[in-house]
Amino acid sequence: MTLIVQPDTSSIQAAAESLAAGQLVAVPTETVYGLAADATNPAAVAKIFAAKGRPANNPLIVHVASSKAIEAWAKIESNWLRNVCQAAEALWPGPLTIVLPKRETIPDAVTAGGPTVAVRVPHHPVMQQLLAACPFPLAAPSANRSNSISPTRAEHVAQSLSDHVAMILDGGSCQYGVESTVIRPTERGVEILRPGGISKEQLQQHFELAEATTLITEAVSDKVQDRHQGLPNSSLPSPGMLSKHYSPAKPIVFVDQWNADQVPARSVARISFSSLSADEASRFCWHRAASESGDLNQVAHQLFDFMRQADNSACQLIVVDRCVRTGMGAAIMDRLDRATR
Repeated sequence: MTLIVQPDTSSIQAAAESLAAGQLVAVPTETVYGLAADATNPAAVAKIFAAKGRPANNPLIVHVASSKAIEAWAKIESNWLRNVCQAAEALWPGPLTIVLPKRETIPDAVTAGGPTVAVRVPHHPVMQQLLAACPFPLAAPSANRSNSISPTRAEHVAQSLSDHVAMILDGGSCQYGVESTVIRPTERGVEILRPGGISKEQLQQHFELAEATTLITEAVSDKVQDRHQGLPNSSLPSPGMLSKHYSPAKPIVFVDQWNADQVPARSVARISFSSLSADEASRFCWHRAASESGDLNQVAHQLFDFMRQADNSACQLIVVDRCVRTGMGAAIMDRLDRATR
């Protein structure tokens, strides 16, 4: 059984030594828990794909301690790329990932054979301490089986990947609860490839967004997945673009899709985004309000944890609210669009 350990100087050093030896370590970030490996070690990176059952054409995010470290792994040679990275300083460390041309120092296994590398500077103190203890960057996708619910607590990692990691550093519950926002700079502006912890509205304060930039919707991700279906050597532009993702084992639908005649409330696990009356909540076999007041930051923080609890309940069906697609709502709806497919 994998040891869940409290992060301190000793355990972080032990984690760094495990990573240097080519092993995997689960580590908290401000977004979700990551499954970390030495990003410069192709054999270690291969263990990530094997542990997760991750498609080989789905690239990984490389985590570095500071923006100054990025140029060792990515080419920032044009003025417009340099301007984007300078603008990102206002949002780093934090849940923002930028897709940049890669250097040869990054193995093809990390980038799924593609010409670009996704990099970010995480904010979580445990991840920062681990990066400081490692002489290499860390490739770290979410620490769960591919397409399943992302982990926001150490015990979530233990439930699915305990046989694959040397240790799990326990940083408590993740602040944001959804993955980082992924952007791709182009000469016509910045494109949003995956909505996440940094909203489109926040990005607009720091970047010129491409006119056609679109938060990846079902239609867009379908098109991307269809284009790459059956082509293992054709890398996806970014993580988080598979049309079916973040999914519980039990079926999950939006509340407006729920047919109470087919599945009565007593067989439903209900996740609401604001409080329900006591009478309404008592109809369901299980209920949690991700926020009492509809605060979408609170909803994002609780969502994956509550989806796991609902999946482990005695229910037959999980029913979840919708929300607006602005601010943090864009990231929430992106995850739920994919989970409900």
